[in-house]
Amino acid sequence: MSILYTVVPLERIYVDHKAKELEIKQSVKEANYEYKDVQLKHGRVVARRDGDNYVVQKINSTDMSDYLKDEYTPGKTIQ
Repeated sequence: MSILYTVVPLERIYVDHKAKELEIKQSVKEANYEYKDVQLKHGRVVARRDGDNYVVQKINSTDMSDYLKDEYTPGKTIQ
């Protein structure tokens, strides 16, 4: 038995390299999507093109009520 003395978090030491590689490949696939910024009064919504429509990916806004609006929920389809 050995003891490992380190300041590095154990999650970084005992990482599943195959899962990490799969995660990298997935992010490369997503890089091929077309994205569009939809401007809001107090921020923006980032949407990914899906056919003729766009799918909400994330929202950045300084108005907290924007985060509660159903039409800006990630995964929702917008025109």
